Amino acid sequence: MPHELKTSPDEMELLVTSPDREGLFRDALAGALEAVYGAPLPEGENQGQVVPVQASAGDDESLLVELVHDVLRAVRAVDGALRPPRWLAFDDRRVTANLPVHLPKVDVRLLQVSRAAVETGDGGWIARIELLPRVEA
Repeated sequence: MPHELKTSPDEMELLVTSPDREGLFRDALAGALEAVYGAPLPEGENQGQVVPVQASAGDDESLLVELVHDVLRAVRAVDGALRPPRWLAFDDRRVTANLPVHLPKVDVRLLQVSRAAVETGDGGWIARIELLPRVEA
């Protein structure tokens, strides 16, 4: 299983494992969207629209946090439901992706990243991302 979402009344914890970096980031975005929309992800019609998300940071942990943060921002702004990207583009301290938009718009959980950790080892990549309910001011 590429990602697991553990929920409690106060927070959500997203655990992601992958043999490679791109898979870790892609599966983390899929898990973040599942946290926002619920599982399974909402069905809908894709009319070719995409929403770009991106992050820039000095290390993979910060990159992942910023990318998930941008996805959570995009979820609130888009008229539709976002789907995981098919690919990601990595550059020096930068990652970008295009998330397909499916219509119609659906209800979302407003979330924010509390903290995250990324580790690499012989078995591949592991990420743990904690999400908290977002309080709108």
